[in-house]
Amino acid sequence: MCVPLLSRSKIQGVIYVDSVSRLYGFRKEDLSLIAALSSPAAMAIENALLYSNLEKNVEARTKDLFETKESLRASESRFRAIFENMTSGVGVYQAVNRGEDFVILDINHSYRRIEGIPDNKQILRKNLLDVFPSYKGTDIIKVLRKVWETGIPEKSSLVFNEGEEIKGWREYYVYRLSTNEIVAIFDDMTEKKKAEREQKILQEQLFLSQKMESIGALAGGIAHNFRNILQAISGNTEYLEMISNGKEEIKEITGNIFDSVEKGVDLINNILQFSRKDKEYKIVEIDLADIIKRTYGIISRVFNKNIDIQINFEKNLFTKGNPSLLSQVFMNLFNNASDAMPEGGTLTIGAKKRGGQVIASVSDTGIGMSEETLGKIFDPFFTLKEVGKGTGLGLSTVHGIVKQHNGTIQVSSKLGKGTTFKIHFPYMQPQQIPLPAVSKEVKRGKGQKVLIVDDERANLEALSAITKGLGYEPILVEKPSDAIETYSKFTPAAVLMDRVMPKMDGIACARKIIAKDPKAKIIIISGYEDSGPRGIDEEARNWIAGYLVKPCNVDELGHMISRALEKR
Repeated sequence: MCVPLLSRSKIQGVIYVDSVSRLYGFRKEDLSLIAALSSPAAMAIENALLYSNLEKNVEARTKDLFETKESLRASESRFRAIFENMTSGVGVYQAVNRGEDFVILDINHSYRRIEGIPDNKQILRKNLLDVFPSYKGTDIIKVLRKVWETGIPEKSSLVFNEGEEIKGWREYYVYRLSTNEIVAIFDDMTEKKKAEREQKILQEQLFLSQKMESIGALAGGIAHNFRNILQAISGNTEYLEMISNGKEEIKEITGNIFDSVEKGVDLINNILQFSRKDKEYKIVEIDLADIIKRTYGIISRVFNKNIDIQINFEKNLFTKGNPSLLSQVFMNLFNNASDAMPEGGTLTIGAKKRGGQVIASVSDTGIGMSEETLGKIFDPFFTLKEVGKGTGLGLSTVHGIVKQHNGTIQVSSKLGKGTTFKIHFPYMQPQQIPLPAVSKEVKRGKGQKVLIVDDERANLEALSAITKGLGYEPILVEKPSDAIETYSKFTPAAVLMDRVMPKMDGIACARKIIAKDPKAKIIIISGYEDSGPRGIDEEARNWIAGYLVKPCNVDELGHMISRALEKR
C-alpha cells in the first residue's frame, strides 16, 4: 500500500507498506487506516521542518542582535567620550509647563566646570530655573522655548550683571532633537571678552597717550615761539621804562603792557600744565580756586559766545593735589557743559569750603540726562556723542582722578533742565612757612662785556637794551657759528645763549665755548623750560651758570648775571 503525505497541497513524503507473508494480504480497511494516518503524519513532518528553520532563524537573529548591541555599546561609549571631553558645555533638556521651564536630562563635564557643579546628581532631573534661578526672564530661556516650539536652531548670548558691572558672557547654540528634547551647546566667553575689553582700553589709552603727547609737543612749540615774542615785547618795554626817567604817562603805558605780557605768560603756563605728562604726578599744596581759574582762563577763550559764564569762589580753598591732573578734571567738565549747550545757556562755576571739605561745582542749563544715562556716565567708553567726537573716556578719567585725590564726585541732572557736578576734596590747613625775603635791588654791572646769542633779531635787541640798562656792554651775535669766534675775540664776562637755533643749538654752541674756556659763564635763555624738548643732560647742567625761561624781566636777568659772575 502506498499513501502520500500531503500538507497544504505539498507532498512531504510517502507511507509505503509491504505484505511479506502473503500475496495481496491487505484489505480495503487497511488502506483507509493508513490514509487516515497520513494527514497527521504530514503535519508533524511539516512542523518539525518549520521548527528546525525557526531555530536557525532565531540563532541568526540572536547573532545579529548581539552584534548590533555591541555596535551600539561601542557607539554610545564613543559618543559619551566625545560628549564628556567637549570644551563647550552641553545640556540636554526636556520642556515642561509648555516651555515655561525645562528639566535637565544630561550634562557634560564642561557644563559642570563652567557652572561650578561638583557632580551630575545635584541637578539631573531637576528644573532648570530651580537650579539656576538667575536665568528667569533671560534671553536664554526665551530661546529654549522658541526652539522647542519652532524646531529652528538659534544662536544667542547671555550676559551676567552684578549691579551695573558685567561679570560674565555666554555664547549659546540651541537645537531640537527628533525626540523633542532640546540641546544647548555653550561657551564661557568671559575671559575672552575681558581680554578684548582690556585690549580696547589699552588701545584707547595708547591713543589718548599719543594724543596728549602730540598736544604736549605742539603746546611746547607754541609756548617756545610765544615766549620769544613776549621776550621782545617785555624787554623793549622794560628798556623804555628805564630810559623814561620815571615819566608817569610812560609808566602807565608800560604797566599795561606788562599786565598783558603777564597774562600771556599765565596762558602759556596753563596750557603747558594741562598738556604736561608728569611721570609721578607730584602732590602739592594748592588753592583749588586757582586751579579752576587757570583752567577757565584757557577754555573761556574758545567757548560759545552765547554761553553766559558765572563764577563764584571763596578764598583759601586749600587741599592737596596735582595741578595738571586737577586741571584735566575741570577741563573735561567745562567741555562737557559747553557741548550740552549748543544753542547757548548759563555755565555756573563755584567753589567753597564747608566743614572739612572743599566743594567745587560746575552747573549748566543744557540738555540734561536721563536716569539711565546718569547710571553709565562714568563707565569707560560710554558716550552720547557722535562717532569721532568723543572717546567716552572723559568722565571716567575725571572719576579716576577725583578718587585718586581722596575725593568724591556727585552728579544730578534732568532732561531739558541741565546738569550739576559737585566734587568734594578734603580741606588741608596750609602750612605757615615763611617765604625767603626777596631783594628788590636790581643787580647792576660795571661795564663788563656780555655776549648775547639769539637767532631772532627782535629778542637780540631787547636783551641788548636790558643788559645795557643794567650797566653791561652787550655784544650781539645772531648765528651760533659766529659766537665761538666772537667769544675768543672779546672773552666776555658772561654769555646769554638762546637754546633753540638753526644749524647749531645753544647747548652745542655752549659746549664748544666751554671746550675753549672752561671758566666761561654761560646762561641759557630759552622759550622752553629746561626739561623740554628732550631735556638737558647732566654734564651740561654742571657747566651751565644759569637757566632763564623767556620772557625774563630786568630783575631776573640782573640777578642771574650777577650770580654767574660771582661763581669761580
